[in-house]
Amino acid sequence: MEQHASIGRNMSIAYKYFRLYLRDALKPYDLNMAEGTVLLSLYEKDGTTEKQIFDSLQPAVWRTQDQIIEELHYDRGVMTRTMKSLEEKEYVLRFDNPADSRSYIFSLTQKALDFKPILIGMLSEWNTWLLEGISASALKTAEKALAVMAKNAAKHSKE
Repeated sequence: MEQHASIGRNMSIAYKYFRLYLRDALKPYDLNMAEGTVLLSLYEKDGTTEKQIFDSLQPAVWRTQDQIIEELHYDRGVMTRTMKSLEEKEYVLRFDNPADSRSYIFSLTQKALDFKPILIGMLSEWNTWLLEGISASALKTAEKALAVMAKNAAKHSKE
């Protein structure tokens, strides 16, 4: 086990520098890392506007706060503050959830959709820097190993 200690240390170091990079890159847009991460989740799973939600009336296009918490493994309090901030900054719209009156559904605004290529560009730049000098075969092996590690971490989590 001791021989693999550098894996965790290196993952921690990479994550630390990613957080610093994203913090600095998002600062000019008055966003923090949690807000950027939530936007990415919504881009991937939602991407609908208010009009599309009410035109379609299909719950599959809505994202509840609980769904986002489950996907991102965020604390409920952090997520509540993050969603409130994104709503105040006009990146998301909040609606009563017709399926559960105790929760809300969220959708992206046009402002958020316009920001998507900027945020994707930030992540692309980071990935270019991070993956510099890594062969395609080594990257494929690393992706598989990290996927297993993430699954194991979730499985054995005390949350």
